[in-house]
Amino acid sequence: MIFNNYRCALAPHLGPATWPDCNRYQEALLVKLCAAFLGSTTKDGVPQARWRTVLEKYNLFREMVFNRQRVIQDTRIQLADISQRTLTAW
Repeated sequence: MIFNNYRCALAPHLGPATWPDCNRYQEALLVKLCAAFLGSTTKDGVPQARWRTVLEKYNLFREMVFNRQRVIQDTRIQLADISQRTLTAW
């Protein structure tokens, strides 16, 4: 169930993006990830921005959910694709 249907165009070639608070599951996951990663991190010795880390972890979780057939069949969970630009604007 999507509560807010806000969308913003990022660029002509990227299409619309969904706001992180479009549903309560997605918003709760992103709030927890933002709380877990309060600053920049390093990956293989290379500094990585906080938002990039949050999105990488979000996309990893999203992929795990969508790869579990039982979760998809037994729940109505929706985790929309979001961009770093949309996340930082939120």
